[in-house]
Amino acid sequence: MAAGYLRIVMVAFKEEKKIDSCFRYRQPMNQILEWLAGGDLRSDGLANEAAEAVLQTPSLFDDLYEGLSSPNDVIRGRTADALEKIGRKRPDLLVPHLEELADISVTDQVPMVKMHLAMIFGHLALYEEHIDGLCSALFDLLEDESVFARSWTIVSLGIIARVYPVECDRIINRIAPLRRDDSAAIRSRVEDALNLLTNEDAQFPKGWIKSEQMKSVAEL
Repeated sequence: MAAGYLRIVMVAFKEEKKIDSCFRYRQPMNQILEWLAGGDLRSDGLANEAAEAVLQTPSLFDDLYEGLSSPNDVIRGRTADALEKIGRKRPDLLVPHLEELADISVTDQVPMVKMHLAMIFGHLALYEEHIDGLCSALFDLLEDESVFARSWTIVSLGIIARVYPVECDRIINRIAPLRRDDSAAIRSRVEDALNLLTNEDAQFPKGWIKSEQMKSVAEL
């Protein structure tokens, strides 16, 4: 069934001409990464299909993860997107790579990669033993230039602080200064986070928790 699914998606991929014209001259890449090539980051490409293929056939995870090492910005961005969607349902596939993901979140220059990694770190808050590492990575991302990356960083920190009250004070201390940020979007996100963390009756803003497993934890 998985092989049939891969063939169907690959046919659709070719029909939509997602592979750019010079692909045949490049070094061969695995099939999952072929789906993520071509075009630019204004499109998600076949990131959703790549994520679904891995969820159906977890043995393909390594093929997808390889995309984070690609020299191609588009492939790295779409790989991060697909990994984030996988993390919503199978965070266990990502947690062994947490240290490397934290390094990539600092060194990669593509805002889309950083944004999706910030979201992934929120999904991985399910693992209490990794909270220190997650907070460290997210605190680094608070300094990023990308508004989208910082916005989702604040969300993930808010999730951690609400689920693990012992982390609340240090997270509030790190995000509160961003009330004066140049970006209105960041200022708004910070206000939502501070309300969540200082008002025990406050509910998580809509769309903050995308991880299926974290939803049940956050409702406790």
